Amino acid sequence: MRSKTYVLILALVFLLIPSSTLFSQTEESKQILEQSMPSIITLATFGEDKEEISKGSGFVIGEKIMATSYSLISQAKSAEGLDYKGKKIKIEGILAVDKNFDVAIMQINRKNPSLALGDSDALERSNKIFAMGANETQEISLFEGEVFNFHDYKSQRMIETTLSLPETYNGGPVLDSAGKVIGMVVFLDIGKKIVIPSKVLDLLPKTGAGTNFKNWQPEEYFATFDGSTFAAKIFYSMNNTSKAEKFLKQILGFKPDDLETYYLLADIYTKQRDYSSAISTYKKIIELDANNDTALYGMGDVYIKMMNWGEAIPVLEKAVQLNPKYTDVYFQIGSAHQELKEFDKAATAFKNFIAAGPQQPFDAYNRLGLCQMELEQYADAVLSFQEALKGMPDDVNVTYKIAQSYEKAGQIEQAAETYYKLAEMSPKDARIYYNTVINMYNVAKLPDKAAEAANKMIALNPNDPDALYNLGFMLVQMQKYTEAIEILDKVIALNPGMEYAHLNKGFSLYNLKQYKNAIQAYTETVELFPDNADAWMFLGMSHMQLKSWSKALEPLTKSMELRPESGNAYYNLAICYLNLKDNYSARDIYNKLQSVDPSLAQKLKKYIK
Repeated sequence: MRSKTYVLILALVFLLIPSSTLFSQTEESKQILEQSMPSIITLATFGEDKEEISKGSGFVIGEKIMATSYSLISQAKSAEGLDYKGKKIKIEGILAVDKNFDVAIMQINRKNPSLALGDSDALERSNKIFAMGANETQEISLFEGEVFNFHDYKSQRMIETTLSLPETYNGGPVLDSAGKVIGMVVFLDIGKKIVIPSKVLDLLPKTGAGTNFKNWQPEEYFATFDGSTFAAKIFYSMNNTSKAEKFLKQILGFKPDDLETYYLLADIYTKQRDYSSAISTYKKIIELDANNDTALYGMGDVYIKMMNWGEAIPVLEKAVQLNPKYTDVYFQIGSAHQELKEFDKAATAFKNFIAAGPQQPFDAYNRLGLCQMELEQYADAVLSFQEALKGMPDDVNVTYKIAQSYEKAGQIEQAAETYYKLAEMSPKDARIYYNTVINMYNVAKLPDKAAEAANKMIALNPNDPDALYNLGFMLVQMQKYTEAIEILDKVIALNPGMEYAHLNKGFSLYNLKQYKNAIQAYTETVELFPDNADAWMFLGMSHMQLKSWSKALEPLTKSMELRPESGNAYYNLAICYLNLKDNYSARDIYNKLQSVDPSLAQKLKKYIK
């Protein structure tokens, strides 16, 4: 029974508030609704023929004084109000308006309780707020939300909220937790609203003679210059580009040469990626003011976004010439020249940018280094990349460019050190960096250093045939043939198809004068790789070392056939014929060698009888 009685009591309580709806069931919301409801007025405005124009809300802020949205009453020839009990309130006229902020102060014929104005300047993001107003059925209701953001306009902070409200809340109050007015809801366009701070209301006069509706010149507020400006600036600040564009174009109807409006439109087109319209708008500004550095700067930036590098450069150069404060322009100019592969001009622009002392010069140093590499200024590139690393110490790409610059500058020890650092920074790519060091030292004919890198590579994977081969090859270069053979045997066991492992094993045996073993190794090589001319030639030469002249003939002939442009096989084949007393065949080889390698032919000639 108690439960039912409680429900009935609640029902009776709400029946005492016949024209209200509570959308938030917290005690705080309920208290604010009950306390503030007597001050809320539901409004309807009418035209010349008594047709209804709009519905909205207002609220009492003084004796017989009501605040509401100017846009709500701006077209009216008359207006009617109802209080929370449904009693009519006569709207006698307009006491004051502020067209900058869509605010109107109205005279009414009733002394309803007034709402106190709070301190809108004290609001912070996420503060809880409450909006009150009338719905379509003229019921007074309350919505709870939070402050979301602030937008500066004419030295006042407009308030963006999380409130989701019907448009009949236009002109209604927004309250803080103490029930004080901290703003007023105005709808800028369909479904789009902002809260005017209470400070604006406080500044308007609230005494004096008002203007009767009959003597008021109706106007559609958001079709006026003031209304268009207010809506355009707020929508622009809220980054609602389509709505801002609409109202900015309306402003140009009043002021077709207004530079600020063109600036905002150009910026909106840029944000919308409508670059063609942005360029056209900037050109319009420049038509009005040929030396407008701001427009030149903006147009150059759009050209950069369009990747129209050639158009961007002269525009940006003129912008910084007119206004040296645009030091970031040098970076854009440099980037444009870099894209056009004009690396000397790009380097100059990046140096100008750096000389201006930006807080973040590191990307510019990186780009400068890239340009210097293209210009083969490798030592300078190293210095630039090192400066870039100060801002991005763990950047693998910049570190890699330092290593490359050292290498191309001939500073291979520093290059190797940097590649080793890269292997630590990026273990997944360590094999690539070690292999790069191996190749670098191989070209520099420093096989001992290359072997160190090969050992690092093997440490990653002891069964990596490529890494083992690199070590074996370097041992061959170091003439450590016995050690090389041991390593190359491992390579062949892991990958029998690695041709050069077989070849270098045979070469090592040959240089150790183990000619029989060399013959065996090269015989296996030519069986696996019958088109390898070097294997055939060294097989023949191994037979020659054992003075097996006749056995050397076939492999040397085969080598000569596979590589007819090389004179070595011809020469060695002729020597075999001479040792076999076949002077006729030797002379025939000599005649062929003359066109292949005249110097070797001359050397052979002294043996030909």
